[in-house]
Amino acid sequence: MQFLENQSAEDFRDTPYGTQLREGFRRLSFAPELEREFRRYLNRQARLAQQLGACLLILVVGGYLYVERHLFAHSDPGWLRELTLLRLLQMMPGMAILVVTLFYRRARVIANRLFPLFIVLIGLVAARIDIQYETMQPELAFRYGAGLLIVCSFFFLGITFWRALSCAAAIVLFDVLIAAMILSASEMQVHWISVSYYLILLVLGAISRYVHEYSQREQFLMRKLLGWVAQHDALTGLANRRSFDMALQQTLLQARRERQPLALLLLDLDDFKSYNDNLGHPAGDALIREFSELLGRFARRPLDLAARVGGEEFALVLYHCDAESAQTIASQLLAMLADRALPHPASAHSGNVTSSVGVAMLQPGYTPEQLYQAADAALYQAKQAGKNRYAVYAAQPKAA
Repeated sequence: MQFLENQSAEDFRDTPYGTQLREGFRRLSFAPELEREFRRYLNRQARLAQQLGACLLILVVGGYLYVERHLFAHSDPGWLRELTLLRLLQMMPGMAILVVTLFYRRARVIANRLFPLFIVLIGLVAARIDIQYETMQPELAFRYGAGLLIVCSFFFLGITFWRALSCAAAIVLFDVLIAAMILSASEMQVHWISVSYYLILLVLGAISRYVHEYSQREQFLMRKLLGWVAQHDALTGLANRRSFDMALQQTLLQARRERQPLALLLLDLDDFKSYNDNLGHPAGDALIREFSELLGRFARRPLDLAARVGGEEFALVLYHCDAESAQTIASQLLAMLADRALPHPASAHSGNVTSSVGVAMLQPGYTPEQLYQAADAALYQAKQAGKNRYAVYAAQPKAA
């Protein structure tokens, strides 16, 4: 949390990551959209552990099946057949998980949702085998298989705390129900020792898993917040120059591929240096934040982008926006800024803060750099024409 202590609340207060960090998550649950994002992150992190767990399950169960077939081959063939089916049933979820996580990427989401059910199924079968062994008392018996599944529910499998707790509790409950149907009253009294052992494992596993997942969630939020800060301007919350350059290139390629118009507006606060000199840098920062909030209103669609590309220079990328619409937006933005009547002691325009805007449209063959240069040239024209206005870059026809 040291990073948060070194940042002002303005840097991240509007991000879901910063908000969640401040509000806390003692119940190990985020807001719905953020919770889905965390579970996708957890699934990616746990994929290798799930694959290793599936391999270990197949090897261990297969090994016990091999030993048990030799143990009961002559003494109890009826139980051997049932035991073989139960062991194969235990291995099937592991095989399914292994195949899905290795070969079928699109099915991984469904597999992750079914994973807790697989755990309960394996635990139920383990409890059935354990209880049958208690009635037989053989020389070699695979005891406490359900206890092993309870431990695995909380660790190594990459499911959330509440799902792990539900799986472990279901295994204990099924164990008690199966024992009540199979064991006699005297055998049931002895079996309660196993149940108490399972409950101890459940409590210890739940405590450990809670602490571990809390740390995981905190780390997830911190990584997301650091990523957000790396792509956004700390003062305004708009995209910074680096993310603007990347987004402009991607949006330009998409507009060209889909044959959609693309507009780029470059905006500059007029006489900002004199504003800072007269009112001080804190007032200048406040002005930049207010202008950024105004600019952000025009970038609501998914592929639109508002960015701060310099000290008092901003950019607005507008996808599927023709020249007439771009000029309308530029005019509206200047009008809304004028309506706010922000005092500017050194301004030549009614003593209020104003802005100049350069508008450029994507032309055939333009690179992102050329589109930016065109908008910058239009911005220069607006400045030269007296500021507090917008200018549209006139594309020159290509030579034959």
